[in-house]
This record gives sequence, structure tokens and C-alpha cells, in this order.
Amino acid sequence: MKPPIILMIESNGEAVELARFALWRNNFHCVLQWVDEADAAIEGLLQRRADGEMQLPGMIFLDPGMMENNGLDFIQAMKAGRDTRAVPIVVFPDSDYPPEMPALLEAGAVEYLLKPETAQQFMEVVVDRARRWSKRRRRRSASASASTSNASAGRGEADGEAGTS
Repeated sequence: MKPPIILMIESNGEAVELARFALWRNNFHCVLQWVDEADAAIEGLLQRRADGEMQLPGMIFLDPGMMENNGLDFIQAMKAGRDTRAVPIVVFPDSDYPPEMPALLEAGAVEYLLKPETAQQFMEVVVDRARRWSKRRRRRSASASASTSNASAGRGEADGEAGTS
């Protein structure tokens, strides 16, 4: 099984490196991808996924402070895509960011968390959310696989073949 991908859409490279260090230090095996521009992130995700070239992220940390409309377009585009709508998006703005929580949550973000002030708290939040959302995605994937296996087994038996799963 491939390690999960965590995508950070973040303008601050130091925050990304701190997140990378926190995940490594806590033995959270993943691929941390970083994009510093939201438009490039959505175009890249949707295009490469349409081309079948890329595994989707297990979750996205989104800093809306660098976007014109606070990330609303990004969240709506992700939720409109058949393959991308299930990817959890955690809105993760700087602590001085004006609150836009209701609109972003209504658009489909799963959480809205202000970045903590200290490096230690920041690392704890990143690791906690990565663990939380990867567990939920694994459970969903496992139940989807079981449903597919059961459906395949049922079709095989209906065709006179033994169902193997």
C-alpha cells in the first residue's frame, strides 16, 4: 500500500518544513507535497487526475490567506470533481486571518483551524490532523473495497463462477 499523500497549499516554506519535520519525527509515513499557489494546485490536481497520472491526496491543508476569495473557489472546485470531492480539506490560516469559517465549511472544508502560535503546537496539530483524516480515509477505502469485493463475488456466482476475494 502506498503511503498517503498530504498536500499543503501554503505560501510559507518554513511552515511546510516544520510540518514535514513533525510528520517524520512522529513516524507518520506519508508523502508531503507542497504547492505555494492555489490555482496551480487545483489545475494540477484535476488535470493529472483526469490523465490518470496521480494518486489523490489523503488530505489537504489549505492556507486561504494567499487566495483572492479565501479559498472558496478551490474548495468548490475540489468538491465538484467526482474523484476529488472525498478529499478532506482542512482550512489552516494564520492566526491573524479574518474568520471566514461558515462559508468555507459550507463549501465543503472539513475543519477550520487557526495556525497555533508556537512551533510545538503547530507540529502537534499537523500530526493530529494527518492521523485523524488518514484513519477516516483508510476506513472508507476498506469499506469501499469490501463492497466492491462482495459485489464482484455476487456477480461471479451469478455467472456460475466461484467468487474469490
